[in-house]
Amino acid sequence: MKIWAIALTATALSPLASAPARAQQEVILVRHAELPGTAMADPKSMPLSAEGKARAQRLAGLLKDSGVAAIYVTDFARTNQTAQPLAQEIGRKPTVVPKGDPKELVARLQKDNAGQVVLLVGHTDTLPGLIRALGYPSDIKIEAQDYGNIFVVSPSAQGKPGFLRLRY
Repeated sequence: MKIWAIALTATALSPLASAPARAQQEVILVRHAELPGTAMADPKSMPLSAEGKARAQRLAGLLKDSGVAAIYVTDFARTNQTAQPLAQEIGRKPTVVPKGDPKELVARLQKDNAGQVVLLVGHTDTLPGLIRALGYPSDIKIEAQDYGNIFVVSPSAQGKPGFLRLRY
């Protein structure tokens, strides 16, 4: 490329470079990690299995540099234990929210965490509703024995949000 073409390209793009970046909140959603195979009388207190603890460590390794500013977990031990390695790594205490109306939690995120990256650790019966409340129009199915999804939703004021479904 000739020097004048580089200069012309740089001049044409300079207004874009000086425009302020629009703040975009990323919401990362994961299901709690694996549980032991035995049933417990109180499902809220059921801890992670050894495999689940290893998965929680992998999650922390994957997300430690992602800019997570807030972590939300349900009032079940397994969601808190899934989030703990990352919480310790980044120095953030998880916020406990009861399972409830996904629209209420999304409104809270918009109010308390606008422009931030947020991690939500939930369940097979909470994540699909949260993803829909964040504006993703398609139904999400999570199989009972599937613990390896990472959903990333990028809300958009212009309509359908950005959406990624990853595996770890």
